This record gives sequence, structure tokens and C-alpha cells, in this order.
Amino acid sequence: MPLRTRTRLARPAVTAALALAALAVGMAPAHGSDTRAAPSDPPPADFTVTLSSSATATDYAHRTVDLSGTVTRADGTPVADAPVQLGKSVLYNTWNPWGDPIDPTEREHLGLGTVHTDDQGRFTLSNVTADRWQDKPSVFLFPRHRVEFQASYDPGDPDDNHFFYADTRVDVRPVASSLTYKVNKTEVRAGDTLVVKGKVTWPAGHGPVAGTRVLLRTYFESAYNAQTTTDARGNFTVRAKIRAYDKEFVLFSAPKDYYIAGVSKDLPVKNISTP
Repeated sequence: MPLRTRTRLARPAVTAALALAALAVGMAPAHGSDTRAAPSDPPPADFTVTLSSSATATDYAHRTVDLSGTVTRADGTPVADAPVQLGKSVLYNTWNPWGDPIDPTEREHLGLGTVHTDDQGRFTLSNVTADRWQDKPSVFLFPRHRVEFQASYDPGDPDDNHFFYADTRVDVRPVASSLTYKVNKTEVRAGDTLVVKGKVTWPAGHGPVAGTRVLLRTYFESAYNAQTTTDARGNFTVRAKIRAYDKEFVLFSAPKDYYIAGVSKDLPVKNISTP
């Protein structure tokens, strides 16, 4: 559905209109603070943007897709030489132990540049990686294993927030990993140090296990209570100083590669501190 004013946004499953502003890592698209167009501004022409991917799912060995789409007017007439901005977002689940009605998705966003439509209103971008692009580990811990691609067309003034938008999503099929552990004690009190030793593994030929983050959660309001990284063989030792209110003990891994699945383990540890 086309966007007619700044305040009327529509976003069907495939084709929609949205104000697509510059995105920071983990943030949703920004919207302009001005909610009304000047009375003298003529209403923008109606346009439709479509976007599709050559694959609905990718795996460890096949991480690229071809993107294609169209830009047309409301009557179906193609728009030639239209500049279309493309981008992608790698999706993560929000760590939200409180159950608040917040957006359950975190995003790492990357702009893919601008392509132009041909005389039939069509555009393409080939061999796009459906993956993260940073060498450093993500600040997010719980990958959704899904990549979202976006296409945005601005038919006029880039500052007037009249954008036309479409997106498509590709599922990631990750490689399974394993996590084994031993704890130094199963009953703890405030002041004790809980020590967990273990190993992270995944099938050979799927990248190094060295440097994989392992985290130990001791309290439900924080996923970062204690953490460490594995050595070249996947071995790790993580320690946590116990507090009287620590009641939940969960060990989990967060592989750097978006195509390697992490593992979570509930530890058989009980806090017997006097209330």
C-alpha cells in the first residue's frame, strides 16, 4: 500500500511503506519527529516497491542470495532508473526476563548501497551474504537465525520522509554444537565461588571453536553475570561469586559465527544461603 503522508504508514507482508532512516546496530528504523506535511506540499505520487530473495533459507556452506524487486506506480507503470536503497539486518532475540511488551527483536544493520531500476522498473543485487559482516562477536547473545533484507525508494525530497518500502526474510539453518560441563559444588552460599569447567564442540570443518563465549547466569535479570572464552580445544573455566539473591544458574554458549547454534544448560546448583 502506498504512503500518502508522513503520518500514514502501511506495511503488508511483502510490500509496504516505511520511513527507512539510518539504522544503528540493534535499533529499529527511526521516524521523523515532524508528523504533518506543510499544507502547500502536494501529496506524493503512489508507488509500490517489491523485494524477493532467490532462497528462503541458507546454511553454513551456502550463505548468499540474489535479491530482486520492482518499483512501479499505483497503476502498475514501471519506474525506470529509480534509485533503490538496499540493506540487511541480522536478527537476534531480546534478553527480556521481565516479560515487558517490548520489541522482541534486536538487529545488526548494514546498508548494501543503492541500485537503479531498468526500463521495466526492475532491480537486482546478486551474491548478497545472508550473514553477519563483523569480525568481532555480536553484542547480542541469542541469534534468531534469520536475516531480513530491505528495499527503500524515495521518489522526491530525501528530507520529507516520503519513502516506499519492502522487505523479505531468509531463515538460517545453523550447525548444531554441544556443551559439556562440571561444577565444583551443587550447593552454594553467599560468598562462595561457583566454578564451572567444560567444553564446547561442533563438527569438524565448521570453523575454529577457539574464542567462543561461554556465559554463566546466576540471576534472572542479567545474562552477563560471568563469562569467559574457550581455548583452542574448546575448553573453558568460568567462575561466579555467589550472592544471597542468586537463584538461577544457567550456562550457555554464544558462538561468534551466526551459522553455529549456541547451547544452554540449566545447572544442578542450589543457593542455600539463609534468607
